[in-house]
Amino acid sequence: MAIRYKVFVREDRTSEEVSETLKQRAAHFGFVYDEENPEYIFSIGGDGTFLKAVHHHLRALKNIHFIGIHTGSLGFFADFRVEDIESVFQAILTNSANYNSYRLVKAEIIQNNKKRNFYAVNEVRIENVHHTLVLDVFLNRDRLEISRGNGVLVATQLGSSGYNKSLGGAIINRDLPLLEYTKIAPIANTVYRPLVNPLIIGDKDTLTFHGRNAFTFFGYDSLTKKLSDAPFTIKVSLSNKKVKMMHRSDRPYTQILNETFLGGF
Repeated sequence: MAIRYKVFVREDRTSEEVSETLKQRAAHFGFVYDEENPEYIFSIGGDGTFLKAVHHHLRALKNIHFIGIHTGSLGFFADFRVEDIESVFQAILTNSANYNSYRLVKAEIIQNNKKRNFYAVNEVRIENVHHTLVLDVFLNRDRLEISRGNGVLVATQLGSSGYNKSLGGAIINRDLPLLEYTKIAPIANTVYRPLVNPLIIGDKDTLTFHGRNAFTFFGYDSLTKKLSDAPFTIKVSLSNKKVKMMHRSDRPYTQILNETFLGGF
């Protein structure tokens, strides 16, 4: 039976040309294009394109392998280059591809007697740039602190090198299924003394945030949702949903970090 695939493409000329090349090579290897039930999704562009592809297919993640092909600067998710396309197809056909699975972060929002779940690859955020956001924070069943500032962010190990890093958070090895709780512009003085340092928690831990502020937004990866002015509770933990990614076997995580932040070897 032919292998089914789909392509997500960033809207630029270079990426679209690469997409056409990939489709030609896919046909050569006997792959069949399938919009509805793909087994493999090729993300052509950058990390943003990859995230869009994952969110579009959240309900079918367990049946999909994601392959990122970058057409710009090197990315964390777009592991392959245009010249790797041939070898990618060969690796799939010979069952020699290198895959890793990563758990998504889950946020359960409870507001107005309704519950809704959201998932993200990189991070979830609770933000308010209009007023000081006051959150009562619990770790599992124990009260941790009251947070005051522009908001909070909870990142996965994959997302720890993004916005989380810009806020002063630590980069977590991508092989470790952990979450990191980091403040966004916290208020810290002699009156208010929060836990300013980022906090790394385990795969079985849950962070719970209680709050009530007008103009509060909930963010998950590149997506946002405005919360109503009613009191809310947001429970954040690692989910059972996983995204399966194909990696280059000759591009270890240390090399990705070096190329991205230190200019390469």
